[in-house]
Amino acid sequence: MNSSSNTLSPLEALKAGFRRACVRRLVGDEPGAIQVLKDEIPGLVVSWAKVSNLEPAEKKAKLKEMFDDESGRADELATAFDLFAGRFEARLAGVMREELGLAVSQMKSWLQELSLNPQVPSTDETKNAVDQPAETIPELAPENQTAVESEPENNENLDPPRGMGLKFDEIEKMIDEVLAFES
Repeated sequence: MNSSSNTLSPLEALKAGFRRACVRRLVGDEPGAIQVLKDEIPGLVVSWAKVSNLEPAEKKAKLKEMFDDESGRADELATAFDLFAGRFEARLAGVMREELGLAVSQMKSWLQELSLNPQVPSTDETKNAVDQPAETIPELAPENQTAVESEPENNENLDPPRGMGLKFDEIEKMIDEVLAFES
C-alpha cells in the first residue's frame, strides 16, 4: 500500500488507490493495474466500510459512483493525452517536413552550382575549405525562415483517442465479496 494513503481519509485513500490502478492501466501496465485491484483495493474498501455509517446497499452504490467517477476521469485524461500527443506529432511532422524541404532545396542549389562549375578542387583547396571559420560556411536555411505555426491540414494518420479507464463492473464481484466478508 502507498505510504501517502496513511494520511488520507479512508475514502480518499480508496479513491487514490483506484486512481493508481486506472493510471497503471492507461500507461499499459495491465498486470500492475490488476495487482492494485487485487492487493490494495479490498483492504481500502474494508477500511472505508468500517468508518462509513451507510447501509450495505448504500455502501455499494457509493462505491459504484466513486469508481465510475474515477474511471471517467481516467478516460478523460487518456483522451486529453491522446489529443495532445496527436497534435504534437502533427506539428512536429510539419516542422520536420518544412526543414527537410529547405535542406533539400539548399542541397539542390549547391549541386546545381557544382554542375555549373565542375572544377575539382585541389587537396590544398579542400583542406582550406574545411578549415574555414564557421561564419563563412553557407547557412542551411535562410535566417528569415521560421517553423510552421499553423495546424497541419491532414490529421487522418493520427491515432484516435482511446479511453481505457477501469469500469466498476470489472470489479463489482470483488466489492460484493469484500462487503460480504466485512458484515
